[in-house]
Order: sequence, then structure tokens, then C-alpha cells
Amino acid sequence: MMKKSITSLGLLLSALLLVACSSIPKPVAELASAQTLIESAETSEAGSYAPVELDRAKGKLQRAKAAVDRRDYKTATQLANEAQADAKLAATKATAARVQQSAKEMDATVKGMANELERAQQQ
Repeated sequence: MMKKSITSLGLLLSALLLVACSSIPKPVAELASAQTLIESAETSEAGSYAPVELDRAKGKLQRAKAAVDRRDYKTATQLANEAQADAKLAATKATAARVQQSAKEMDATVKGMANELERAQQQ
């Protein structure tokens, strides 16, 4: 009788552990969002303007996928969310750098035009 109770208790604990582990859903949406944001960052030239942040996002996404393969959904979700944040940062930095570059080019154009105007007025 004691052996049957221990076996039943073991089965019950195993079932509870299985239920507890499966309570965290697979982060499908988080992974897809991270992938999309990384692709968007790449399109915005983050590889040139924010390579560290872009590489960090890609690395975290790969680690998130590995965590999914291990069925460690909590870690996978956290890493996918971090990958999203890093991809957004990379895209934002790339956009800011492009805007800054455009502003410098426009400033140079305005200065060139001012010089041309000054020369034309001196003639």
C-alpha cells in the first residue's frame, strides 16, 4: 500500500511539473515581431549605422530560437523581447544618422549657394 501511494505521489508531482512548465506559451508572436523588426532595421541601413545594436538583436533572436528548441519559453520570450528592443534601437540610430548626414549635406549646399551668391554680387 505504501509503495502504491509513493508511486501515485510521484505521478501526481510529475503531472504538476508538466502543467507548470507548459503554462508559459511558446512565444511565436514575439519571435515573429523580433524577426520583422530586425529585417526593418536592416532595410534602414542599421548594418552601416548601428552594427553593434543590429548584431546584438540578431544574436538574441538566435538565442531565443535555441531556447524555444529547448522548450524554455520563459527565456525565449525574454530574449525575443530584448531582440525587439535592440532592433528598434538599431533602426532608430540608423534613421538618426541618416538624418544627420542629410542635414550636413544640406548645410554644405546652403553654404555653397551663399558663396555663389556673394561672388555674383561682387561682380
